[in-house]
Amino acid sequence: MTATSVFTVLAGVWIALTPLFAPDLPAYAATSDVATGAAVAVLASIRLLMPRRTAPLGVLLTLLGAWLVAAPFVLGYGHHPAAAWNNIVVGVLVTMFAGVSVAAMLSSARHMTAEVPPTARDRVRS
Repeated sequence: MTATSVFTVLAGVWIALTPLFAPDLPAYAATSDVATGAAVAVLASIRLLMPRRTAPLGVLLTLLGAWLVAAPFVLGYGHHPAAAWNNIVVGVLVTMFAGVSVAAMLSSARHMTAEVPPTARDRVRS
């Protein structure tokens, strides 16, 4: 889970910095990338520092990743292929890694709360 959170932090930073490398990107698209990238980086950093307490943030990160995929089409900057493909690829990866992180956390929580079956020694004592 740590590796997925580290990747997600880096992906958020990358998306936030994208407007620096795409100067012809419309202002509204650049604003979306900076805001979404910063949110992804901050939320993934929190997940990295406190993974057990922040499982709901993984769901939010998954939604932000989906927004990164949809943004070029919703905001209409699909005619900037480099920026659009950057968002789509990074968005798919953020969604995938955040989803894996949430699934791992839920699986871990289920295993920790499962009732432990009695051992042979426990049955003898009864």
